[in-house]
Amino acid sequence: MNSFGKLIALSFLVSNNYGGALSSANTQIMDLYKQKSYIAFEFTSVVNSIVTVSIIVGFMFGAMFASTLTKRFNKRKIGAVASGLACLFNLLSMIPVHWIYLAFMRMFLGACITTVCTIIPGWLFELSTDSQRNFLSSAYQFFLGLGIFISSAVMLGIRDDPDKFWQAFLYDAVVNILCAIVCLTIKEQETSLDQVKSTQDTVKEVQVQTNEITMKSKQLTKAKVTMILFAIGTQVCGINVVMMYATQIFQNYFNSPMSAVYGSLIAGGVNTFAALPPLPFVARANRKTLLFLGWFVMNIGHLLLIAAYVFDKQPLVLAGSIVFLMGFEFGPGTMSVVVLGEIHPRKFNQPLNSLGYTIMWIVNIIVVLTFPFFSSKVWLAYTIYFGISFVCGVALCKLMPETKGKTSDQIDAEVLGIKQSKAEAVEEGNNAVIAEEVVDVKHSRQDIELATMADK
Repeated sequence: MNSFGKLIALSFLVSNNYGGALSSANTQIMDLYKQKSYIAFEFTSVVNSIVTVSIIVGFMFGAMFASTLTKRFNKRKIGAVASGLACLFNLLSMIPVHWIYLAFMRMFLGACITTVCTIIPGWLFELSTDSQRNFLSSAYQFFLGLGIFISSAVMLGIRDDPDKFWQAFLYDAVVNILCAIVCLTIKEQETSLDQVKSTQDTVKEVQVQTNEITMKSKQLTKAKVTMILFAIGTQVCGINVVMMYATQIFQNYFNSPMSAVYGSLIAGGVNTFAALPPLPFVARANRKTLLFLGWFVMNIGHLLLIAAYVFDKQPLVLAGSIVFLMGFEFGPGTMSVVVLGEIHPRKFNQPLNSLGYTIMWIVNIIVVLTFPFFSSKVWLAYTIYFGISFVCGVALCKLMPETKGKTSDQIDAEVLGIKQSKAEAVEEGNNAVIAEEVVDVKHSRQDIELATMADK
């Protein structure tokens, strides 16, 4: 059995991997990198966009192949190897060769990090108890924001010293190697044969039904549509535009060469502290209520940003960005980790999440690359973000199942369309089977054997 402290450490390190990577190559760091580069280059807006999006391309590839890797290797090995490679690519990023070299390092880094980020949340779900699971899932986004904030604080310490640019990648490298070490100390969840044997005859019929369902089956159409809409709605909202284009968004407000760092600190700080309010409610309130409450606040942030750019009110840009980030972190940010671990059938959790994360990063590439084209009409960009995320949110309100208070078996039955009489939950610890009739798993094996003899 793994200690709760070890699971918290794993959640913290995995989310910090992602948060740190997002903020480790902003405009300020690129300026310092250019001054030390062995091969001279001009730092243009095109170069900035390519270096910015390179890690998102890596995120896409990592999410795309994560499901395939889990079919061949256990999560413990995948997490350790991918985190170790992420450390290596962070160390290689410290070598100031050229922006093309850095773009490739960040692409490889992104692939490794997203492999870990796609696999480990589901792994934590398997390893933890119900009470632990609620905390780990909701705290994940808090840890992610904390990673961005810490990385931004490191950049503030570097300031304008080119000789220290490499320190921006050092924190991430340390987090990566610690994550690899923790992954190796985690014990895989084992299922006792004694626990399964007493009920394996009663579950055979429904298991056959479930095994016949594949990713191409009609029973999964609703789940796939839900996942696609969730991916689009949570990313077209423009979250990574706010995070990655902090310089452009806040430069007029701060009017400082350090505006990128100030913007990252604000974004990281809001991300971190806005993820705290949902924590006490995750185990008590409906998942959909929390998710769409945050979604609603996020859309209000969109409207404030639209008004700010239409009327050219810089203070409103800052206020709108903060409201937007608070709504995102309260809803789509924090709650996405919770609901994506629960709304899918267990058998298809990994491939559906892999599908969703792949779409998320494809959408992000499009959003991040196209945002500079709206430089003279930023209000139009946020109008598009508002429209798409609002429509997706309304559709998800109807499609997404409410999972609060339901067992994994009940969720499987609802999503896959299995009759409730054949899908009542039988659970002991983290082991769950589908039985035709409810079996009291608290009975000892000896009690079950005696009952069987009496029937005979």
